[in-house]
Amino acid sequence: MAHPDARRQIDRTLEALVQRLDELDHEAFDVDAADGKVTFEFDGGPPIIVNRQSAADQIWVAEPRGGWHFDWDGSSWLCDKRGVELHASLEALLEARLGERLVLRAP
Repeated sequence: MAHPDARRQIDRTLEALVQRLDELDHEAFDVDAADGKVTFEFDGGPPIIVNRQSAADQIWVAEPRGGWHFDWDGSSWLCDKRGVELHASLEALLEARLGERLVLRAP
């Protein structure tokens, strides 16, 4: 069962992610954000897509090796299969792609 605050947290989380990516302004990828969807576009390879799944009260991440579903536990978004936190998961995906670590949670 979804946490009662999940729906509100989805938009907050995606908005904060976009704001942080704007602050980082990294040259190795472009970010396209619209209507509950954030797409990381790379020159050499498939995109990473983060999107709102309102019907399930989840955030989904699609990447070349698979798709992941994240549930709000009241304080963070955790992958329903791996137990990994959303920002940590995205940081690991970007590090694997770029060869450097980016911090996606605003300091």
